[in-house]
Amino acid sequence: MADSTELALLTYLARHTRDAPALLVATARLELLDVEPTWGTGLGAQTTLPLEPLTDDDARTLAELLVVGIDPEKLVDVAGGNPLFLEELAASVAERGDEKLPVTVREAIAARIDALPTAARDALLSAAVIGKTFWRGILETVGSIDGVDEALAVLEARDFVRRDSSSQVAGDAQFTFKHMLIREVSYATVPRALRRERHAAVARYIEERLVGEALATILAYHWREAGEPTRAVPYLLSAADAARRGWGQERCD
Repeated sequence: MADSTELALLTYLARHTRDAPALLVATARLELLDVEPTWGTGLGAQTTLPLEPLTDDDARTLAELLVVGIDPEKLVDVAGGNPLFLEELAASVAERGDEKLPVTVREAIAARIDALPTAARDALLSAAVIGKTFWRGILETVGSIDGVDEALAVLEARDFVRRDSSSQVAGDAQFTFKHMLIREVSYATVPRALRRERHAAVARYIEERLVGEALATILAYHWREAGEPTRAVPYLLSAADAARRGWGQERCD
């Protein structure tokens, strides 16, 4: 979820963008209104479109397109109109070859992860430590993965991750998890001790090979999750100073 500063920026742009044709699209869960109950109101050209769960007929049509050889009603009944859950259920059935359906979307994702070849599974779990967006070079170094390209090809083919058309790191292929929930389940699968080791490895890689003030927040996060707060503090201070100079006052509090 966006923080209050980012929400304020969107509101400002919606109110003051006049001379250029612009369409601002913001997607959010209902929980946003618990935190910002009046957000979006008072804008001259604002429209709210509630996105309801899939109807049974639409869910059945999607299930029939996603998987064959199983009664689509089973998928429809379990998914409850959630299209992501329906996709993960269908993929789980196709990849695992059985009809014992997980009862939550997290279980469906976890079952798919367990069914991956060893190298691809290791790559996915290591990538989850790097973040929702990750890079081939960092993954190969941090995860100590043999055949990283083959592993990434498997993850792409099974639609866990997607290769981005451009990269923020010059000369290094960039990938993004298809859905944040896939990254969260993958991350939770990594044992805590190994997670700390991988966070430290990511931080060291960034310190040694990448430069830039914008990386301070990332380095602070990885050193903190590595269990080394003293190494995180200088980067936290740097990130706070950058936010202050960029008028992100609430991020400095």
